[in-house]
Amino acid sequence: MFSRSDNRHSSAAKAAPFAVDRRDLDGRTSVVSVSGELDLSTAPQLKWALVDALEQGHACLVVDLSHTSFMDSTALGVLVGVNRSLAAGSRLAVVCHSAALLRIFELSGMDGAFAIHPTLEAALAAEAPAPRVAEAG
Repeated sequence: MFSRSDNRHSSAAKAAPFAVDRRDLDGRTSVVSVSGELDLSTAPQLKWALVDALEQGHACLVVDLSHTSFMDSTALGVLVGVNRSLAAGSRLAVVCHSAALLRIFELSGMDGAFAIHPTLEAALAAEAPAPRVAEAG
């Protein structure tokens, strides 16, 4: 017979605490990192972090899901909604290397709607503005 103390490997014990952290890299780029489970109760925090970044003039948003253990359709809806609201010249990139989370994007057909990168470094490199070429004159 098992007691509660024997259940050391329960999902509650493994669940990472939820956090949304926004870091502005410059006047153009903001990285929003999510830790823990992104679901109905936590997705609004992601939404407001992204909306705040946009309202402060950041045209390049990077959502880092590297430390996200779960994502539901509500969270996916937040990403879709923010992506659709972007002004011309603005971009939203996603950092995701988790097979389970990537599967959510694929099953919903949203894997083609976002620029999804395996690392933050890859996302920042891909989203960096192209260097200007000096014109000969």
